[in-house]
Amino acid sequence: MLSLKQLLSHGLSKIGTFGSRIALTNFLLMSPVLMGSFSELARAGDSLSLPVHYALAILIFAIIWATLEFSVSIGTVIMLVYLADMGWIRRALIPSTGYISNDPITLISTFVSLLYFLRLVVLRKIPINTAISKTLLPLVIIMFLEVVNPLQGGIAVGLSGLIFRLGPLLWYYVGKMRGSRQMASLLFFVMVLVSVFEIIIGNRQWFGGFSEVEKFWIASGGGTQSAGKGYFRPFGTFLSFSEYVVVIVIGAGLCWVSFLQKKYIYIVPFIALFVTLFVSSSRGGMVSIFLVMVVMWAIQGKNYRAWLPRLAFAVVVALWGITFGLERVKEVEVDDKTQILVNHQIKGLSDPLGKDSTGGLHVGLITSGILQGFRVPTGIGLGAGTLGASKFGAGGGSSETDVSDMFASLGFIGGILYVVLCIRIFIGISKYWHDSRDVLALSTLALMTACNGRWSSGGHYAQSMFFWLIIGTMDKIIFEYYFMNKKSNPDNERRSEILKAGASS
Repeated sequence: MLSLKQLLSHGLSKIGTFGSRIALTNFLLMSPVLMGSFSELARAGDSLSLPVHYALAILIFAIIWATLEFSVSIGTVIMLVYLADMGWIRRALIPSTGYISNDPITLISTFVSLLYFLRLVVLRKIPINTAISKTLLPLVIIMFLEVVNPLQGGIAVGLSGLIFRLGPLLWYYVGKMRGSRQMASLLFFVMVLVSVFEIIIGNRQWFGGFSEVEKFWIASGGGTQSAGKGYFRPFGTFLSFSEYVVVIVIGAGLCWVSFLQKKYIYIVPFIALFVTLFVSSSRGGMVSIFLVMVVMWAIQGKNYRAWLPRLAFAVVVALWGITFGLERVKEVEVDDKTQILVNHQIKGLSDPLGKDSTGGLHVGLITSGILQGFRVPTGIGLGAGTLGASKFGAGGGSSETDVSDMFASLGFIGGILYVVLCIRIFIGISKYWHDSRDVLALSTLALMTACNGRWSSGGHYAQSMFFWLIIGTMDKIIFEYYFMNKKSNPDNERRSEILKAGASS
């Protein structure tokens, strides 16, 4: 005969299993509804407008929120795939509803993370049990306060900062509270699939030409870049070329990590991603992927002392490889259109400090952003420097990196807090990799390096959400790893305390 406690435990486990099944069932049942909505939109003509976008946003939000409640792994995968395809969804709606600048479907990720965070606040369950979480909470409080900073040009600009800067960062708490090793592994794998899918679409856009709706998107100010001579760079299913490039770098970096872990099949997608990245003519993207390759190989050393000499050796090999590779690429014959991008890439990589280099401009913007935090100690507002600033009247733009943006937006206190947060994230995950050799830690370090100083980049919806979700999950995994080691080795802890006491005396 089972006791009441055993009955309750058994019942709760059944409910948990049933909940997961319900979540999957809801997703499978709601998917045809979502697809049907797109079909109706296609047949509806020009009579539909903004209300349809709100209705669609509510529907997608409801699906993702309900799924997250029962299965965080399925819910976060749906969220990631949705954000990666959000540009395609917005363009697909243009023939029926027209181009909408402030589209509500871009708000879904922020609403999910914000509501989850507010629920933790109400329940008094905000985690502050690690160095990262203790640094993040005061930073979040400052960011909330900066939403109403009058210097940014109005509350609309502040709310845009909440969407572009704070919303992605709050995904940390979803990972911290509900993340798991299985979820992180699944998300890394899905991100590789997303990046491979993106280069297929991107190469179709470049070599096959843009569709009519993609041309309209470009003409309406879509976030792509000119390639010269009337050509535009591809952007896949994303809203912008810049996020397209970052996701390719992340995918290539994760493939490189798998290759280093002797999963040699991953070299195939890595080569495809690397070549596409080169042909895209993104110099920053190429620098990022070389950094990933060099750093990830260097930290394969067994201890910290081996990392620095391995890094120096890898840098020398990488520089030689770039020089040798560029000479070989010059001999490759490609079509005239692609030659424009290849020549731009070769020129930038072979002469990074030349007269055509924009490196000095980037350094100037970063320095100016940091100094702004000291010139205006209260900051100029969370939304300053985001896309919302130009839309709602404050003007200005990003200062190139998160650190300089945070100094300018939050003042020197917020900027310093963000720097401390970044350092603690890097040290925590590096130490965990050194101690555990967990491939999840190596993949996270590859992700951090691939993002290259843009961890909370406004407008990079999929990248930013993915990044902070993984950081939160890893913080949870790392805490549990050291907590369990300490718990299983109480004698070691006691011995450490005795040694400290002896040293102090």
